Amino acid sequence: MAGWAQSRSGPVKGIIRNDKGEPVAGATIQEKGTTNTVSSGADGQFSITVASKAALLISFTGFSPLEVKADGTQPMNLVISPEARSMNEVVVVGYGSQKKATLTGAVASVKGTDLVQSSSANVSNAIAGRVPGVIANNRSGRPGDDASTLLIRGFNSFGGGTAPLIVVDGIPDRDFSRINPSDIENITVLKDASAAIYGVRSANGVILVTTKRGKSGKATIQYDGSYGIQQLTRLPETVNAWQYMTYYNEINPNTYATEEIEKYKAGNDPNYTSTDWYNEVFRKSAPQTAHSLSVNGGNENVRYYFSGQYLDQSSNFRNSIEHYKQFNIRSNIDARISKNLKVNLDIAFRNETRNYPTYGVNSILHETRSLYPFVPVYWPNGSLSAGVANGRNPVILVTDAPGYDKPRNYILNPQAGFEWQLPFITQGLSVSGYASYDVNYRTEKIFTKPWDAYSYNKTTDTYSNQKSSTAQTSITQDERFTTASTYFIKMAYDRQFGQHNFNAFVGYEQTNSNYSQTYAFRKNLLSEQIDQIFTGSAEGQLATGAAAQDGRASVLGRLAYNYANKYMAEVSFRYNGSFNFPEENRWGMFPAVSAGWRISEEKFFRDNIRFINQLKLRGSWGKMGSDAVAQYLFLTRYQLVTNKNYYTYFGDDYALASSINLSSTPNTNITWETQDTRNIGLDATFLNNKLNFSIDYFRYLREDILAQRSASIPLYTGMSLPAENIGKSLNRGVDLSLVYNNRAGAFSYSIGGNMTYAKSKVLFRDEAANVPEWQKSEGYPIDSWLVYETNGIYHTQKEVDESVHLPGATPGDLHIKDIDGNGVITSNDRVRKYESATPKLVYGLTLAGAYKGFALNMLFSGQAMAKQMILSQMQGSLIAPPQWLYDGRWTEQTPDAQYPRAFNSNDTYNSIYADFWLRNAAFLRLKSVELSYSVPAKVYSRAGLNNLRVYVSGFNLLSFDKMKQYGVDPETNNITGVNYPQTRMFRFGINVGL
Repeated sequence: MAGWAQSRSGPVKGIIRNDKGEPVAGATIQEKGTTNTVSSGADGQFSITVASKAALLISFTGFSPLEVKADGTQPMNLVISPEARSMNEVVVVGYGSQKKATLTGAVASVKGTDLVQSSSANVSNAIAGRVPGVIANNRSGRPGDDASTLLIRGFNSFGGGTAPLIVVDGIPDRDFSRINPSDIENITVLKDASAAIYGVRSANGVILVTTKRGKSGKATIQYDGSYGIQQLTRLPETVNAWQYMTYYNEINPNTYATEEIEKYKAGNDPNYTSTDWYNEVFRKSAPQTAHSLSVNGGNENVRYYFSGQYLDQSSNFRNSIEHYKQFNIRSNIDARISKNLKVNLDIAFRNETRNYPTYGVNSILHETRSLYPFVPVYWPNGSLSAGVANGRNPVILVTDAPGYDKPRNYILNPQAGFEWQLPFITQGLSVSGYASYDVNYRTEKIFTKPWDAYSYNKTTDTYSNQKSSTAQTSITQDERFTTASTYFIKMAYDRQFGQHNFNAFVGYEQTNSNYSQTYAFRKNLLSEQIDQIFTGSAEGQLATGAAAQDGRASVLGRLAYNYANKYMAEVSFRYNGSFNFPEENRWGMFPAVSAGWRISEEKFFRDNIRFINQLKLRGSWGKMGSDAVAQYLFLTRYQLVTNKNYYTYFGDDYALASSINLSSTPNTNITWETQDTRNIGLDATFLNNKLNFSIDYFRYLREDILAQRSASIPLYTGMSLPAENIGKSLNRGVDLSLVYNNRAGAFSYSIGGNMTYAKSKVLFRDEAANVPEWQKSEGYPIDSWLVYETNGIYHTQKEVDESVHLPGATPGDLHIKDIDGNGVITSNDRVRKYESATPKLVYGLTLAGAYKGFALNMLFSGQAMAKQMILSQMQGSLIAPPQWLYDGRWTEQTPDAQYPRAFNSNDTYNSIYADFWLRNAAFLRLKSVELSYSVPAKVYSRAGLNNLRVYVSGFNLLSFDKMKQYGVDPETNNITGVNYPQTRMFRFGINVGL
């Protein structure tokens, strides 16, 4: 023994981190060839005494093993990289978790460590490109209103809602998009019958969000701070003053004098200049800052996770009051009361503060496009120009001069739960449950007031203040209060008998929500300096309110069995009742079955096919539901008559009294939409678990879609039947993922890709008999454009004369096809184009590499089979044309031009929905990139730090698409371009562990 001790070289110290630079607790450090092992602490640090020139083996579940030579001269900074998703990985599913190896459903997940790489303030934007089966589109970058729309495997319905159910820590309908990304442990997406356990709300898929919990060990403190710069991805380039005048003279000749146009064109007179209104309304960059602090630790009896986040996001509107601030706090505590009893108490609070102008984004951008470019922002005397009318200069509309709009949200999410093991009855039996009571208080105050804006008469050189016509003073106060409770209890049994594994539970869940609103409005305030409602006039005042409630109850359960982790089967059910339907038609059963076979566990496979490490075949079927319809459709509803012209006279003195009228015809047989969901999938790992592959084929048959009988009741009757459960649709497709992980010495890398293709088809829709075949949706995808088909534009009068055309059509107009061949262009000549702004194909590509503390992570996302209409001139009669339309328009001098002659929204020949204006919205985007460096421990160890990482990242940096020439982002879904554009971001940050 003495000789053994003398051969030791002394303690070797170091720290274990993952490829994100985060300390890894519980990693095993072993002296190679011996049983000498230690584990890393909560801060990732370790100390082990080994022989001279020994080698260390580092291992941790889910990560590739690492072998290094022991270095006793300085603290070792070791980085381990994740394996390709290990089959032993635990995946969160509905009301529980399962090992990925024995999972029989189509379930995809993304870790919180991946989500924080996104610079976006909204978590929903971090999902795009990362999860197969999820279609995510970000339509706006406006602070506080920048969430992505989410679909799971495309469109399944043309009736009710299509959005997936969001469940956060077991509680439905919590908003996950504003959660602190650092608080998220993982996000799981249930895409097939695995979602059927959620019954009447499962048909659109389910997204499960799990937040972080405390881990036993020394308390660790993590701080993450970042500063970001936001830029707009694209803005359209519009014409200057003389081009604007030229364009509108072609629409209405002699509107602007030639002499005046020439002065603007010369550009040498300070009184004749052009204004780039987009440049005046938007600024090139806007800041965003975020700070997050968390504390994690505990022991075997009590574990805790505390966190706080502050986010400050400015707007790209120039000199604007628009701003978004967010404050998050979270406390997740787990305590072991006794050997068999555990309890938890979770509290989350969020404050969302939005400061907006009184005018909406669409109104501001409408004025930006409508305001003449020959009008300056300020007149020569320094006063603000009044715009086209009523002082609506967009430069002032984004400020607080016209007032403000201040929505505030206060969200409180408390939750308490327990788990009681019952070994005294039988091993593996337990009872658990939780309860929550969510509170969402939203208050909004809108204060409007007139502002100074001047018109200018060049002839008389006089200015006239238009303040009296800009706005009335007014106050609007809107208070909304929502409470939602969830109660869940279950009895579970989890036991293994030799090769037989059983997991089962039965439970009861109840959810209730109550909503109330109080709304008050007064105008003609005593003073525009006092923004209080009591100063308003009683004339025209409005005080009203509303209330609503919702609720569901369920009995649910699941039985899962596997033999030797080789043959798996699972059955689940949910007997569900929904408040949205009449009592006699309120309850329904939603069963699901799934099975799997791990072919790679068979002896014949293991002995003969060595390059495949894991191979699993799985399939599922489920009956799922959707109650995403308007409430009270089964009741006869009435509404107050608010127009005094329709008030009723009562009594001998004919007193005027308000009245009510019938507002809807009830459907007493209304029920939920039902969906037959089928999925078959294959999971495989190759090359010593370095390559992971998964593919799924799915088929969703949706029936009982809520739709009206358009064919049964002709429009000319003036009658309208209530919507009925008569629609039927089919959605089929495939999604797949492929991930390769490897290491070359100190360099570790990962390459991954995923793809989703989903194509829907309307099987039955009660369409009117006189709808032409080429306009029907039955037999075709749910989403489509209904447009006129064209042969480009007319270049000559001869082309007009030789074709069927609209009366008065001239060269330069769209050449509309006579589809029905009746010799007249009518609405019947419109055709359906079965693509929309929502893509049928989405994909993602991830690239990651790490080398000696440096790490690079990149995410590309893309879409295809999508069409968006670009038609800015439809916005109004004064809209400034984009430069591409002006340069390419038809004129007598340019008869071979690409685009129509000059036109505005009043033009019935060109300002129409036509395939000519549809553009390919496919793109490949560098969605996010992060470059980080984990500083060696020797640099900061004396400062008492556990880790120190610095990083730079970007969001929406590049886009490869065919929309750039139009100044439009390919993810937009706004036809005329008056939406707040998407944003790109550059972020710099630091992560410190104590």
